[in-house]
Parts: sequence; structure tokens; C-alpha cells
Amino acid sequence: MCVFARLAGPGLGDLVQRNIAFSLLRRAFPSAGLTVVTGATVAARFAEFFGRHSYATGVLPCPDPGEQDPRGWARFSARLAEIRPQACFVDPDSKGLGAAEARRAGIPVRLGVPAPGDGEGDLTHPLRLPRPLFGRPDLFDHAAALAAALDLPGPLRPAEAVPPLPRSGEPPPELGPAAPRLAVHPGGSSQWNRRWPLGNYAELCRLAARHTGAVCYLFGDRSERDDLHRLAEAIAAHRPGTGAEVVADAALDRTANLLAEMDLLLGNDSSLAHVAAAVRTPAVVLYGPTGTEFLWARVYPHHTGVSLRYPCQSATNPAAALAARSCEHDCALAYVSADGPYPKCLADLSVDRVWAAVSRRLGQSRAARIEAPL
Repeated sequence: MCVFARLAGPGLGDLVQRNIAFSLLRRAFPSAGLTVVTGATVAARFAEFFGRHSYATGVLPCPDPGEQDPRGWARFSARLAEIRPQACFVDPDSKGLGAAEARRAGIPVRLGVPAPGDGEGDLTHPLRLPRPLFGRPDLFDHAAALAAALDLPGPLRPAEAVPPLPRSGEPPPELGPAAPRLAVHPGGSSQWNRRWPLGNYAELCRLAARHTGAVCYLFGDRSERDDLHRLAEAIAAHRPGTGAEVVADAALDRTANLLAEMDLLLGNDSSLAHVAAAVRTPAVVLYGPTGTEFLWARVYPHHTGVSLRYPCQSATNPAAALAARSCEHDCALAYVSADGPYPKCLADLSVDRVWAAVSRRLGQSRAARIEAPL
């Protein structure tokens, strides 16, 4: 079994979401290998995910989107022929590698959502999406359509669509006493300006410490380390003794194990929100310019979205194409620094409004957590 997923610039969160389809395919074909066919850059960048945290069993690199070198395609075609897949699922976002290519490669069973350019017979098992609830199909619509095409038993339920993230499950030794643990992720891709002001995060962490005794764990990657330490200093400067631990550039396994021990994640619309859902940790997610909140509203039942829902909060462009997009408020598209500028839809989002969601979830998160075996 293979999955054609030649994606253009995905983030970690995009790949964690793919585990929904990967797990359904593994259920349908439990004795088969599942090879993800994706661009060489994606395969290398996310090797840790594919190697330890994916329901796929292997990766076959293909030329990156935009690459036209016939020698690279010839090498890829030869390797695909060696694998001899008997079935192929075409990811809806696969670029230039779809049902027609699977048919030409001689793969007998081809599943996927019909796409523009697909010819008659390119798909042997076209997925039939239901009438969407939100104007466009969401993740559950796609998952339910795939489950139906695979003839899996029983109706798929939204709360059961997201599989647990494969991980070691080793408890992190550095966790402190069992005070409320608030994970905070103030960062995200610099190509999308989806960040709530850093000063607001500092104020909210102080509120959490004062009212609940929470210890704040500040998550981010290497590029966000300076912002995380700046946030920790701002928390301590206004409330000495407040617990604030920086967790920067940790391996995905350690990050997932830490998130699994948190009572709540607070963060921007970014990869850690998807990891939190996969380790069954509730989250409060702040939505800015992107129009993606509806995509996972049903499959992440323990996420609370906070958004002002301005009409221009609808960016769905690939990150690389954002330069061609303009907001009615002329907001900056890329993240510049912790001093701003920030998009109006996030700058206008008050600390009180976010705190209302955080305080409510901190009070119920232990009971709300879904326990699921790995």
C-alpha cells in the first residue's frame, strides 16, 4: 500500500493530521506495509516524524514539487516499481502526483477524492464526500469518506477519528509537583503571522499562576528560544517566584510526552495544537488570519477555539503564496518580532477573553482528558 502525498511546504501539524488517513489504511490492510511517497525535502525534514510517530511503515522520496528533472523522475519510477504497491491512496493535497500517475505506474487499486484533471478510470475507488456542514469539507468529512471507501465496519465517529500519536510514553523526569500544568506555545511558522502578542501571553501566564497556582511550560523550537526566554523573564518580573519552564527545540518524542502530562495547552494555530490532540491533552487555540478553525472542530472535541471572526480571517493560501494576499486592515503577513506588528484580529483579542476560556478548561481538564491506549 502507498500514499501519494507530494506536499508543498507542509508543517509538522499537517503531517500529524495525516495520521488519520494512515491509521484508517492500516486498519483496512493490517498486514500490508504502508509507504508514504513525498518530496525528498519533506522526507528529510520530517524524518523523525515518519520514523517514530507515523502510522506509515516507510517513506519513498520523490522529486520535490516544482522539480522537473527527468532523471530524478526516472529514478523514482524505478524505485516505485521495485516496491510494487497493490493499492494507492492519493492525498487530496498531493501536487503533481495523483491518480493518473498511480494508474500509469500500474497500481491496480487507486483511492482518492476526484480532482480536476483526473480522467475516467484514473481512480478505481473514488471517495464520495458528504454535503459539508461548514461550506467546505472538514477533516471528518474526508476521514468518513475514506473509511466508507475502505468498507471499514461501523460508522466512524468524529471523536474517534484522530488516532493516538505513536510515542515512547516515557514520563519526563523534570516535571514538578502536580500543580496545574499549563503548556504555552506562543510561536509558529514565521511565514504566517498567526501569533498573539507575547506581552499578552505573559499577562495570561501571570493570571494562571495567581488564580490556579499553575506552572507554565513554554514550548517552542530553536528559532523561538529567545522569545521563550523573554516571555519567562516577563512573567517573573511582574510576579516573582512564578514557575515558568522553557522547553525549546526538544525532540518530538519528548515534546509529545511532556504535552501528555499537561492539563492544558494554550497556543496559536500551529503544530503543537495537533500534537496535543493526538496525545489527548485539551487545548485553547487562538485563531488569527487563517480560515482553518472549522477543519478540525469536529475531530478535536477537547479543543476550544478563540477567535474574533473578522471577515478577513480566511487566509487559506499556501504559505509560499501569501505575498499575493492582502488583508482589509493591511496586516503584516510574516512574523517580524515579539514587538510586532501583529495582525489586527489577534492584537484585538483581549487577555480577558482568552483567560475566560483558559480558566474554564483548567478547572475541568483532568476530567475532560480522553484516555486512549497506544
